[in-house]
Amino acid sequence: MIVTVDANILFSALISANGRIARLLTDPSLSLRRVSCHYAVVELFKHQPKIVKYAKKPLEDVIDDLSMLIGNLKLYNESLIEPHHWQEAERLTTNIDHFDISYVALTLQTGGWLWTGDKKLTTHLQALGFNRVLNTEELYQMLNQPEKED
Repeated sequence: MIVTVDANILFSALISANGRIARLLTDPSLSLRRVSCHYAVVELFKHQPKIVKYAKKPLEDVIDDLSMLIGNLKLYNESLIEPHHWQEAERLTTNIDHFDISYVALTLQTGGWLWTGDKKLTTHLQALGFNRVLNTEELYQMLNQPEKED
C-alpha cells in the first residue's frame, strides 16, 4: 500500500516521536510504502520553532527524529509529477489550502492514498469524489485487518 504523507502527519510524529503516527511512519514490518513531496521538508523547517516547543525536546533531538522520519520516506521531486495529475490536483484543491496541491498530485501520480490529519481537506476532497484519503485511525484499521482468503 502506498501512502502520501502530508506534512501535518510528519509534524504530529515529531511532536510525539513515540506515538502511533511515528510508529506507522517507521515500522519496517508494515506493508506500507511511505512517500511525500520535497515540499514537506520545507514546511517542517518553516515550522521548526513550533515543533521544538510542542515536542518539549532540544532542537538536536528533534533534528534526529526528523532524520529518522525522512529516512523512512521516499521523497519525490514535484517537478517529476505528470502535468495531468497537477491539473486534477488543482481542480480538487481549489478553494482549499493551496499548499495541499502537491500532496494530492503525488497521490494521483502514485495511485496511493493521501494520509492527512486535515479534516477540512479530507471533507473537501471527499465532497468532490476523491475518496483515496484517510486519517491515522483509518490507516491503522486498514493495516490491522486480517488478509482476505480467495
